[in-house]
Amino acid sequence: MGTADPVAGARRTWPQRFLITFNCILIVMCVMGASAVGYSYYRFGNIPRVSLGGFLADEPPGRPQNYLLVGSDSREFVQGGDDLDSFGDTSDTGTTKADTMILVRIDPQAETASMVSFPRDLIVTIAGRNEKDRINTALAGGPSQLIETIKLNFNVPVHSYIQVDFEGFRELVNAIGGVELYLENPVRDRDANGNNVSGLDIDQTGCVTLDGDMALSYVRSRHFEELVDDRWEGDLTADLGRIERQQGFITTAVRQAMGKGLTNPGALADLLGVAERNVTIDDQLDPRDLLKLGQRFRSLEPGTLTPLRLPTMPADFGGAENNVVVLDEGQADEILDVFRGIVPGQDVVAPSSVYARVLNGSGRTGEASAAKNGLSGAGFNMADASDADASGRATTTVRYAEGQRAKAELLASYLEVAPALEEDASIRTVDVVVVTGLDYTGVLAAPRPATAAPAPPATDAPAPEQEVESAAPTC
Repeated sequence: MGTADPVAGARRTWPQRFLITFNCILIVMCVMGASAVGYSYYRFGNIPRVSLGGFLADEPPGRPQNYLLVGSDSREFVQGGDDLDSFGDTSDTGTTKADTMILVRIDPQAETASMVSFPRDLIVTIAGRNEKDRINTALAGGPSQLIETIKLNFNVPVHSYIQVDFEGFRELVNAIGGVELYLENPVRDRDANGNNVSGLDIDQTGCVTLDGDMALSYVRSRHFEELVDDRWEGDLTADLGRIERQQGFITTAVRQAMGKGLTNPGALADLLGVAERNVTIDDQLDPRDLLKLGQRFRSLEPGTLTPLRLPTMPADFGGAENNVVVLDEGQADEILDVFRGIVPGQDVVAPSSVYARVLNGSGRTGEASAAKNGLSGAGFNMADASDADASGRATTTVRYAEGQRAKAELLASYLEVAPALEEDASIRTVDVVVVTGLDYTGVLAAPRPATAAPAPPATDAPAPEQEVESAAPTC
């Protein structure tokens, strides 16, 4: 196995921010997977909470939800030595800021998750201050100000909030027994002066198990080099290559952590202990819901976790030397719509905007009333239920008024058995009429996942990140 050079690194740059990324996602996925052990619910209750009830969006259990994962730049863990050299202390960082902000959308029905990061140097309007500044400064006003800032600038809902500091990175890697990563060539870190800034120096190839210190040096490397044909070659793709390595490490670590955490009670106890020491969650986050999600994501098959890239452009804000960026609004909606729950090519509707009536077409007693109550519980506006003109219909049909197909499709997605759709120009007082048939079985608590795939981006637009491990062997 390779070795990790203890040379200290640069202070608070992207590597430290990536540690938060890893901590957030790994802790969340491991806590979600904790349902396999009975005492995990109790341990979850020990995680500190912050009151955010009035700032979070409300969505019924089972529906897709957005989790805002935030890493603060707190230096409370620094006690001197190597940590002081690598991270600095409070005198270096000033007021608390967000070093990493990741929005993760989890769809429990489709068993998929998407994540997008907000660059810390992205210039936005800060909620409550009515002024432009880096988005990471919004955390100085507390989690509520950061949530409001994200909603104000990106028009995406936030359903849950999870905050982490990066002290637990090495603990997390060690708690799951290390992370096995495929390395095609020996790798190291060398800057222009020949210094190993991050400590990365691994001479092994193939499947290499990285412990906490080695993993730390790998994700912190800003001057990444590989030994190819007896010659050290630097990564010329700069940020793109670095992002790919980061996301490859995340997906590998999460998958391995899920597997180990779910089958090893000792490792799970360690992971939950790390969460207790390094995580804060909102007061509305129900551990039962999170643990149910864990049951759905046990396998974490390839393609389950999809990293997306938010398109940005360089900006001259306070001087070009500040290296800040702004949102590329012309390209951003394609990515942000994923977190808004918008399927490309479909009109945007919500149950609360749909007015519907149910007619009993099967002839079974009480069916129309039961369907009405089920749809009402899902948020639809329901008129009185009654009987159809004829009974014994074989197929459930959703009829819709002119121009209301999107509303009909939304309501249809809540029915356990997919119905037929028909336009009916005679409908006047409601948008949609449901006529139950003998195939009707009930109403879902959450809609079936949309089958439409996101439209491919324009050729000149930044594309969503593909699964970074697909081109390389996995361990």
